[in-house]
Amino acid sequence: MRKILTFVSGLLIGLVLSPRLQAGIFDDPQNLEVLPDTISAETLRATMKGFSMGTGLRCSNCHEGEEGADLSTYDFASDEKELKQVARQMLKMVMAINGEYLEPLGEDHTQVQCVTCHRGVKVPRMTQEVLMQAATKSGVEGLNKTYRELRGRYYGTHSYDFSDLTLAGTAQGLMQSGRPDEAAAMLDLILEDNPDSFNANFLYGELSSQRGDRQAALAYYRKAMEINPRAAPMLQPKVDALSAPE
Repeated sequence: MRKILTFVSGLLIGLVLSPRLQAGIFDDPQNLEVLPDTISAETLRATMKGFSMGTGLRCSNCHEGEEGADLSTYDFASDEKELKQVARQMLKMVMAINGEYLEPLGEDHTQVQCVTCHRGVKVPRMTQEVLMQAATKSGVEGLNKTYRELRGRYYGTHSYDFSDLTLAGTAQGLMQSGRPDEAAAMLDLILEDNPDSFNANFLYGELSSQRGDRQAALAYYRKAMEINPRAAPMLQPKVDALSAPE
């Protein structure tokens, strides 16, 4: 019981409850299987709000009710929706991690929450995985569309990582998987927002060299050395080899 309440209390920090969640629908909860049946209405309300904020899901995703309808019309006790069963298993997993694995480490350790993995989105895939899947499924067009949608909606949040290293890693993964066009598209997207990306310029040099475009490779390698002169011992031999007469 103490472990459950410790986990739940961690979700209360910083939560601002909307007026729609102030009703008495949490006063007498039914069919609780993981959360304690002695949980207070205030704690249950904050817990549900924490689940929603952490996963990006709405009440209607797990509970029987129409999105936008008054919550008093919902059948919260129903187990009809599969996602409710999934949520129970996820909660058990979080409790096990916090209790069985982290608690023995002592007081100076973090507490895992839904948001730890989900980062406010329903399916907690990493940025590289999402972009690689889009490129594999729909090519350059799909990659561009997915990237722009993600960046437009989530840039500045913790949901997806748009750092140079992560995006360059995606381009490198596409190169290694034999998708040079998609790799070039990813590098173009990086350079669009960060033309002084050493990683993108270096990888574009590598890609151009593989494609046999000597002039483009030279330009990207030289730009990469300009951005990061410490990389000269690695890049200068490449420039010299490409500059040599054929």
